[in-house]
Amino acid sequence: MSSSRVDLEKYRIPLEEIIRATRNFSSETQIGDGGFGMIYKGQLSEHQKNRTVVIKRFNRNGYQGNSEFYKELNMVSGFHHPNIIPFIGYCDDANEMIIVYEHAIHGSLDSHLQDPNKWRCITWTQRLRICLGAAKGLKYLHSDIGKNTVIHGDVKSANILLDEILQAKISNFGLSRFGTRNQPHTHLVTKASDDKEQYLLDLVRSYYDEDESGVFKKLIDPVIKDRIDMDSFHMFNEIAHQCINLDSKKRPTMDKIIEKIEKALSIQLNHCRDLTDTINNIEEAFPEDDENILSTAEQDREWWQST
Repeated sequence: MSSSRVDLEKYRIPLEEIIRATRNFSSETQIGDGGFGMIYKGQLSEHQKNRTVVIKRFNRNGYQGNSEFYKELNMVSGFHHPNIIPFIGYCDDANEMIIVYEHAIHGSLDSHLQDPNKWRCITWTQRLRICLGAAKGLKYLHSDIGKNTVIHGDVKSANILLDEILQAKISNFGLSRFGTRNQPHTHLVTKASDDKEQYLLDLVRSYYDEDESGVFKKLIDPVIKDRIDMDSFHMFNEIAHQCINLDSKKRPTMDKIIEKIEKALSIQLNHCRDLTDTINNIEEAFPEDDENILSTAEQDREWWQST
């Protein structure tokens, strides 16, 4: 047994615990699948702190196999960052290949983007915080893991999970690979995007075409456009546009991306505080029996404070 396996012993979860949590891998607890196998949601026992978890069961006959299971296990067990989905444990009893992760209660970012009832409820401040969390998680993978760097290989909204406070958590490391540090221009094109990489860039870039009025109608969500500080938006828009520069060498570093998003967030938060003060002044200026004005002001105040 290797030293890495010895270090992992404290994370071992008995197969009986996994079977109980998934009701013997019942279809009722299954929440996903793929070439690697199946994904289940379950609750561990009191001995395991009653945690709600996601259980990734590798297919022993799948293309990833034993080597991919241990590669992912050794990789994710070493991650420690608030914007990386936490590793809980694993099980390899009876030739099983199972990795257990923390469950993110609000699911994936793409599930919010595709559901109008969800994305309409996410404020500009929350959106900036989600982007900032994802950026910090990627920076950690690229530069803050000992001697190595990790190339995720499948960064997309479906692999950005959201916890109870909508904090971004990068997940799904099935395609991830270790790389060498001090390579600022490391580049990876996955098989899925190989033939379409330029097309996708052109598609994204097309959304940056301004109309005659100079308002970015394709970029600004109309649901929250009146709640966005435009200085904050332009700060974010500028760095986002740099990220899709056709010349990859001119794209910003993760440090620069984080810096710009933090500035955009700071501008928006200051705007929220200024607007709240304005609402308070309006409430004081109008008589209490003017229910329409007071109701509108109170709704605005609650909306801003929720951000």
